[in-house]
Amino acid sequence: LTRRLLAFARSEPARPEMIVVDDSIAAFAELIERTIGDRIALTLDLQAPGLAAWLDRQQFENALLNLAVNARDAMEGHGSLTIRTLRDEEDEPSALAVQVIDTGCGMSPEVLERVFDPFYTTKPAGQGTGLGMSQVFAFCRQSDGEVQIQSTEGEGTSVAMLLPVIRRADAPPSETAAAPVAAAESAGAALDILVVEDDPRVLAATVEAVEELGHRAVACNDPRNAETLVESHGFDLILSDVLMPQLTGPEMVAALKERWPDIAVLFVTGFAGDASEVASFGDHDVLRKPFTLTQLDQAIRRSGDPRPAEKVAAFG
Repeated sequence: LTRRLLAFARSEPARPEMIVVDDSIAAFAELIERTIGDRIALTLDLQAPGLAAWLDRQQFENALLNLAVNARDAMEGHGSLTIRTLRDEEDEPSALAVQVIDTGCGMSPEVLERVFDPFYTTKPAGQGTGLGMSQVFAFCRQSDGEVQIQSTEGEGTSVAMLLPVIRRADAPPSETAAAPVAAAESAGAALDILVVEDDPRVLAATVEAVEELGHRAVACNDPRNAETLVESHGFDLILSDVLMPQLTGPEMVAALKERWPDIAVLFVTGFAGDASEVASFGDHDVLRKPFTLTQLDQAIRRSGDPRPAEKVAAFG
């Protein structure tokens, strides 16, 4: 809920990458099929092969999923859903359209006027937050595109996300989408990492991800114990959540740096944050939740990258 509100306010930081739109939709179609159910026929009509856009992949997939869920509800679980891509007729198109078309109940003019308003919903209480369409609107605006909607009561609805096109040569080499990272493929030496997180499920998942990348991880569910662990083990990197009830991540790191000023730190947070929060991170890297395994690997390499002589040894 927080992330959707931040996205609508354009305060949620985007992580854009070059996405070949038709390929991305085709790969995501299986999840959409499972979401809409067996009684709705999904058709992919992808007519923009090879065209790429500079998008936040997760926000793009969330927008598609929101539109599919709205279509499913409008069709009461029975009908047909078409996802179509269209390119400009020009030789070098500047935009492409991603259309989501359903055969549902459609919308009245009154509903259409408010369809992108946050928290506006025609669903019964408890069956919708009213943020699905506002998230689609925010995603398109943040991607330098726009969204258009056409609907007729009793005939269905068509929503088109108009997205700017880039050529592959336009993408900076460092920003191109990376393949999933396996432990054997992860570049550089394995690191000793202290993972600090108060939520046990998130802690377990993060430790598992760190170890999958080939590093050695020690779990810490209470930041007040971090100093003892660093003193007894020694670590190349502290990977810490920011907001924890016992002690915040920046407060914990400030205490650690009084004894080990050169210790490497990577903060992880799910909030966009205001200026005061960003200032509390100091010069340390910040990885925004949710993140992919590739993004975690890149952030660890950027923040850690230790040399043996610089490792934080036991007892300082």
